[in-house]
Amino acid sequence: MKNNTASSASEEYRHNLTVADFAELFGTCTDDFSPGCRKLIEKFDFSYRVANGSELDQILLEVLKRIDSGKLTVSGRHRKDAWEKGWAENLKRFTDSNYDVLSLVPTYVRADQTIRFNGNYIKPRDSKFELNFYTVFRHYLFEKYLADFESIYEFGCGTGYNLIIMAQLFPEKKLCGLDWASASNELVNKIAHIYKYNMTGRNFDYLAPDETLEVPPTSAFITLNSLEQLGDNYEPFLQFMLNKAPGLCINSEPLLDLYDEHDLIDYVAIKYHTKRGYLGKYLTRLTELEAEGEIDILKVQRISFGSLFHEGYSYVIWKPKKQGH
Repeated sequence: MKNNTASSASEEYRHNLTVADFAELFGTCTDDFSPGCRKLIEKFDFSYRVANGSELDQILLEVLKRIDSGKLTVSGRHRKDAWEKGWAENLKRFTDSNYDVLSLVPTYVRADQTIRFNGNYIKPRDSKFELNFYTVFRHYLFEKYLADFESIYEFGCGTGYNLIIMAQLFPEKKLCGLDWASASNELVNKIAHIYKYNMTGRNFDYLAPDETLEVPPTSAFITLNSLEQLGDNYEPFLQFMLNKAPGLCINSEPLLDLYDEHDLIDYVAIKYHTKRGYLGKYLTRLTELEAEGEIDILKVQRISFGSLFHEGYSYVIWKPKKQGH
């Protein structure tokens, strides 16, 4: 009986993300994945089962109750102290763990969670399913779009755990991690010192951008789940990017513009996104700038994958038409 039960439990997770599935999610073909990226996909356990029936109803009820609970924090400048405290905790864990890079995973990347995937909810077998997905995603994104640039600037870099992947992929490139929290700046510089990475941490406020930042034309700007904190106040940083005119801009963020309000799962995400005060109609603004001849949008990709509440990995890739400094 025990063997039968184990077999039955194993069969529950009969779905599995393959290279072809990742290619479809990322809007590309399987040939676009490097051997290293393919090895990551094969290394991780991406098996899962789909939530249906009463289980799906319970998940939706849980999400809606959470949204309406009044307990969700709202993004904005008033939360700067909270981010300072959070990155300081990661800095302490990094030091106390003898500089283990796993200690740099932000606490908001939670293990053992129900996942949004392709318009449904799924239950992964591996508790680190989302983090492993994000690892594959970052390797693909960085290899695909950042290889040709000499300098990379990540804004809102937090613990620096994205920069570590960039440093490992591109040891010759100059990396700069910018964040408004001093604990983040210290953490990035400590990582660079310990691991001898070519990176520096620098203080930067999205709402009052530092125009003294020198940006060579052979540079790329990237944001990963940090613009979301600006709500509708993204214009100062957007103008900063236009003025500095890097060779490429990548924004991987929860993009409100991509949801369909007539779809139930999407509608729930819209409610959550709005309640948290996350990034406004940023993609719509970029489309306006393209129509005005200010920028070229190279790709918009909805990644139909995310946490219990919303999709955080969609991305837009664009570049200013103005020549860099």
